[in-house]
Amino acid sequence: MKKIHNNGDLKTAIFELERKKFIEEQTLKEHFHQTVESFKPANILKNTVSEVAASPTLKHNLLNVALGLGAGYLSKKLVVGREAGLLKRSLGTALQFAVTSLIAKNKENDAIETHKKGGLLQRIFSGSKEG
Repeated sequence: MKKIHNNGDLKTAIFELERKKFIEEQTLKEHFHQTVESFKPANILKNTVSEVAASPTLKHNLLNVALGLGAGYLSKKLVVGREAGLLKRSLGTALQFAVTSLIAKNKENDAIETHKKGGLLQRIFSGSKEG
């Protein structure tokens, strides 16, 4: 800031500082409104979905989790049935956990092999087993 020598310089300095303050306040308000908008649940969900859609690794991991949970649940329902005692339900839960874990671990290993061997659709429709 330059030195103030007279009343005119003082008024000019005050005017410049007030203008700078006004611009900074407007910028701060704009950033605040953008932040509030970004923290709305609908926007958080929209951003999360777009991130998932953009990330093939995350999509693959979500698919693995869904397949593991679905297979575990299905195996439990097939073994336990509708009416079962405490022991059968406990064994069904243990089976569900084991199947879910097994599928998730196999899918993680499969992901590494998929990158080495080519895409999943290519592997499905190729008809030949690669070792």
